[in-house]
Amino acid sequence: MIIDELLARAHRDPGAPTTWTEDLRLIGALSPQLAGLTVPADMSSPGAQPPALSRPRITAVVLTCDEQERVGDCIRALARDVDEVLVIDSGSTDGTLEIVTKQPVPTRVVHATWRDDFAHQRNLAFDHVREGWILMVDADEVLSAASAGTIRRGLALLDHLLPGIDLAVCPRILDTDDVGGLYTDLPRVLRAQTALRYRGRIHERAYDRQGNAPQSVHLTSLFHHFGYRPAVVEAKSKLDRHARLLDLCRGQEPENPKWIFYQIRAEMNAPTDPARSRELFERLEASLTLCPQGSPDYIADRRQDTWALLCELALRFGGADEIATYAPLLDRAQREAEAAYFRTVVAMSRALAMLSRLADDVEEATRHNPRSTVRQIGRLHELHGLLALASGRYDRIRTALQAALDHGAGSTLAADMAALQRVLADWESPQAPGAPSLSRPTSSRPGTN
Repeated sequence: MIIDELLARAHRDPGAPTTWTEDLRLIGALSPQLAGLTVPADMSSPGAQPPALSRPRITAVVLTCDEQERVGDCIRALARDVDEVLVIDSGSTDGTLEIVTKQPVPTRVVHATWRDDFAHQRNLAFDHVREGWILMVDADEVLSAASAGTIRRGLALLDHLLPGIDLAVCPRILDTDDVGGLYTDLPRVLRAQTALRYRGRIHERAYDRQGNAPQSVHLTSLFHHFGYRPAVVEAKSKLDRHARLLDLCRGQEPENPKWIFYQIRAEMNAPTDPARSRELFERLEASLTLCPQGSPDYIADRRQDTWALLCELALRFGGADEIATYAPLLDRAQREAEAAYFRTVVAMSRALAMLSRLADDVEEATRHNPRSTVRQIGRLHELHGLLALASGRYDRIRTALQAALDHGAGSTLAADMAALQRVLADWESPQAPGAPSLSRPTSSRPGTN
């Protein structure tokens, strides 16, 4: 039996009584190379009893600089999952370090000057942790109460299933700002004896010596991330810091297309007119030539995201042909949801434009048909109203409906409008407190601090 089959069986039978089967359901997904490996014999035989899993040593590594608001909550939430917390502090002047020393989890503090390089700060952990697992946690992240203990259980299982394999473990990280975002692909857990190291002053990720990303396991353990609430972003000048670090990355690696991607993505946080959007599109599209087939992941790991961002930019200047070029690439990369969105927006825009033109044609026909009957003109007015409703030209509907009723027609349009009024009467505005937002602006992900 291979691991993928074992996981499928565990998820298919949630009532399975064995402890390790319950722990298997903590694994949400894993790389195809790992999924195809053979399951240890003590877990694959019929009626297998739970194997005795070793308790892994886990060290949480927390980067700090004036993090007194959240760091206590961050460390306390890890009490069931880690043996110690290594705090790498880059010059806190508030109460951060005092709070750290008062937590119920054993802590060590390493003082390290900030060098405008998040990867450097994270990699310092490997000089101080020699065994077990290293769990990277941002100081403004808190493990959910429901996930307490799941990281230790998940890593114990991985030690048994995949002993000694160099891999990255990705928990789920949920933004708590008012626009939200759930991230499942951030490499936050590595073995202490790994050859992997983080690279990138910002948007840092783990790579091997050749610059390729490791195989990965995705856990269902959930962290809440508080770092991108507007007040926090402003107080810590995060956007200015991110821009400075990206400039440094571009200066050091001008031929690395990922930094072009991140800079253009950051610029899209501000409104861009169609001309500027096309200019950004052309610059981003040109960056793809810097990422030929076979490039290491450190160069190529934002290629698919670049296709998606090109489609976003094309929407802003009405680039239907450009979307027709890049949406199929997203499809082939198994990013069908994004591809379907971009294709559908283009098709919808074309359909709405056609409906709008038809509304104009029908309205014109109501004025120049002296030989038509009153009933026929009434039907045209009603059709005009229905087309206006379908194309979003709501200012025309009332006039069209009244004209249709005056000519003995309009029952269908009147019924549609009455049904719409009933729906709107029960509608809860998306802007109401606590209600979900309909869209998320492009922003930096957690893990980039």
